[in-house]
Amino acid sequence: MNYGICSNGSRDTGYETAVNTAEIISSFGHTPVFEPDMEEKCPQLKAIPRVTFGEFAKMDLKTIISIGGDGTFLYVVAKYRELDAEFVGINKGSIGFLTEISQEDLEKDLELLATGQYSTIERTQLKCEVFDKDDKLKGSCICLNDIIIVRGARPHITKLKLAIDGQTIENFYGDGLVIATATGSSAYSLSAGGPILMPGMKDIIVTPICSHTLNGYTYVATPESEIRISLDQVESVPLICPDGRDFVDLESFDHIVIRRYDKVLRTATVKKDNFFSDVRKKIVQRGYFYENR
Repeated sequence: MNYGICSNGSRDTGYETAVNTAEIISSFGHTPVFEPDMEEKCPQLKAIPRVTFGEFAKMDLKTIISIGGDGTFLYVVAKYRELDAEFVGINKGSIGFLTEISQEDLEKDLELLATGQYSTIERTQLKCEVFDKDDKLKGSCICLNDIIIVRGARPHITKLKLAIDGQTIENFYGDGLVIATATGSSAYSLSAGGPILMPGMKDIIVTPICSHTLNGYTYVATPESEIRISLDQVESVPLICPDGRDFVDLESFDHIVIRRYDKVLRTATVKKDNFFSDVRKKIVQRGYFYENR
């Protein structure tokens, strides 16, 4: 079987983990596949049996392994989400909600992966479309975690009209909104006071950021719901950021339509089913991490 390996060189110093991963995958008779530029970046990979360099789209990959932090994982997903492959992350970041394999458990967890001793989570993705005042499409994207609409460079209140399934929910005043999947429920949405959903759930969360009201409500929409966010005339244009990436520039009277994408993203998990205790542990560790940097 072919296993794609993507390593963030700024996290994986000297591509040491990439080399170790390839050695372990190869030792079980599988083919580690790297992107073409890795042949020059990490020449020592060529000494490992079965290592191949090539375009992932042509390689019939079973699994794509991301080496880095959560940002690296989301980048790899954005690049290869349309391939019929599972994704798994090796954590070289701070704590890592999406990159579940730790450096300490690398050999053991990769053995479980290579021998098929793991389970698969089907994760909901969101499709986001931005239209101008004439209903012309300005841009479209897919995301796994969340779509953030947040105030721009000036610290002015953002005014957004929120509708779900054609029903106006509220005229929002505040710093912005987070529209998240279950996967993204433990990220910015959680920090803004949203609920935690188990990763296989399909619901869509809409969480206000610093709502300028006495009551700040989070809304949980069905998997079939359409989220529509409209801008009026704005003095300071808000930003829109899907999965931490740059997107289109918003303008007055634009509207944003968000729906569940029709294709799930499959991720491999070698851990036992202890999602909530794991989230609690990682949030506590993240606090320690920032304090002790």
